[in-house]
Amino acid sequence: MSAERVADLERQAEAAYTAMYEVEAYAAKDCYDDARMFFRQAMEAARDAGLDKDADRLEQRLEHVRSVYFEQFRGAGR
Repeated sequence: MSAERVADLERQAEAAYTAMYEVEAYAAKDCYDDARMFFRQAMEAARDAGLDKDADRLEQRLEHVRSVYFEQFRGAGR
């Protein structure tokens, strides 16, 4: 894996996170799930490439996205 692949996965994760704010409330979980998946893939790719600091940064970012989802979106649209 390369730093370029990590960056691509991170862009996809951030796009999914942004989409949480742009979709109907009932669809926010799908966006959250996509963001989690891409962040996890990016973390794995970073670790495989020896980019441990990037993996740690991505893990912190995922934790932020998780807290935002649970504070602002969970249960919305029910």
